[in-house]
Amino acid sequence: MSIGIDRAASAQATRVQHSTALGLLAACAAVTFMATYPAVTRLSVTATLTSADLLILRLGISGLVFAPYLIWKAKDVPRSTWYVGIKLSFFHGWGMAGCVIFGLQFAPASHSAALGPGAISAWIAAMNFLLYGVTIGREKTWAISGIVFGVGLMLTGSFGGLSTANAVTGDVLFLAASALGAIYLTYMQHHKLDPVLGAALVSTYSAIILLPWYLLLAHSAFAAASIAEIAWQIVFQGLLMGCVVSLAINYAVLAVGSQTVGMLCALVPVLGMLSSIAITSDPVLPREWAATAAISLGVFFGARPKR
Repeated sequence: MSIGIDRAASAQATRVQHSTALGLLAACAAVTFMATYPAVTRLSVTATLTSADLLILRLGISGLVFAPYLIWKAKDVPRSTWYVGIKLSFFHGWGMAGCVIFGLQFAPASHSAALGPGAISAWIAAMNFLLYGVTIGREKTWAISGIVFGVGLMLTGSFGGLSTANAVTGDVLFLAASALGAIYLTYMQHHKLDPVLGAALVSTYSAIILLPWYLLLAHSAFAAASIAEIAWQIVFQGLLMGCVVSLAINYAVLAVGSQTVGMLCALVPVLGMLSSIAITSDPVLPREWAATAAISLGVFFGARPKR
């Protein structure tokens, strides 16, 4: 009898270890894609495709992928959720992604990684306090202060035109994108909306909203781009960033916890800076390295569990 119990316990422990390993792998993959996304996007938007092209690929392809799931789940989705999905599509879909992609026309990719994913935890803390009265402890207050200091340091360089001529325009759009993402995550946390359903609503609604605008008003460069470039951006923007990263983060949170995922996300600003150097060859100033370090440390200590 005891042998059977031991075997069952051993099997359970093995399953937990496998789940943890897969969760860490999923989190690392998501962090890597999030960090390289700005550089890959900036390289394309400044050389081959337009911002509108990349935006429709990012959300149009993911909308096509998630639409069957949304149809399958339609009977189980409350009417109020259908309505709120329109707002969520702006917070985490066409509004947020549009700010990032259009911002990358003006500012280096390293700024996007630092001011987007890097600043989002500061926005979340502010919105939780303003909307729900949620306060944070002293240690997290210091962490948020570090993020705010890093953001301010990077903005002073942009205002002075030290990186690119119009960097401040891109920086404002990146901060707007992180604020919109924070609203989305705050809503998801407090209303317990299923994350896969949330991703499906965001992608599908965004595709429906963007398509008429793209066909009637947007400027496209598809005709001048190579088939290889278009195919690569379909895979990277639509499938990897629009679908895989979202699902990977959701799985990682369930497998290893939001604290671990949050701490790993501290790598995004630093990896984004390195990706910017390697892929787009944008100049990186010592001030920007210091700002990125402050933001990354703030994210890490802010996500670290209490002692």
